[in-house]
Amino acid sequence: MKFIMKTGIMQVVIAAILIGSGCLFSPEPDPTPPDTSEYHSPVDTPTKLLENFQLAYETKNIEAYMDCLHEEFEFMLLEVDWDDYTGNGEIDQSWGRDIEENMASNMFASTDAEIVDLTLEGSSEVVWYGDPSGETLQLVRSFDLKVYFWDDDQQVGFHAVGNALFLCKPNADGDYQIWRWVDQSET
Repeated sequence: MKFIMKTGIMQVVIAAILIGSGCLFSPEPDPTPPDTSEYHSPVDTPTKLLENFQLAYETKNIEAYMDCLHEEFEFMLLEVDWDDYTGNGEIDQSWGRDIEENMASNMFASTDAEIVDLTLEGSSEVVWYGDPSGETLQLVRSFDLKVYFWDDDQQVGFHAVGNALFLCKPNADGDYQIWRWVDQSET
């Protein structure tokens, strides 16, 4: 858990825990599927997308979480967080959808993640300059993430705060998904 204080972005914190703790993310999965009644469908705005994203975290619903990520999803790391996440001997500056799914699945299934509380704040939504079609929207959000469990009436876990930039664009069905997630946390 050495990484918790170094960075604020939620996925990087999760990555550090995965790397540093074998027993934390090796429980049996919960056989009961999470409630999906509050998710937006269609996801025709980035606001609905981020509401689904937040709910997927809090309900630990990996299917709904993955529905929020574009097939070309990429998580961009701060330089201080670059590491060999793929295990190929090369330093990664980002990771894709497959690693994201593995990390989120392990966190959601962990008994040490009894409670996942994510708050996203902000309302900026502008067309991203890098997409001449104008379909990709840029959203900057502050976040407050708590992942914890109770041990003898004491809250144990981690807390991360920071900022993230989400580039969101519609998929082939017209539903918005997160295409790029850029860590903008201060270290």
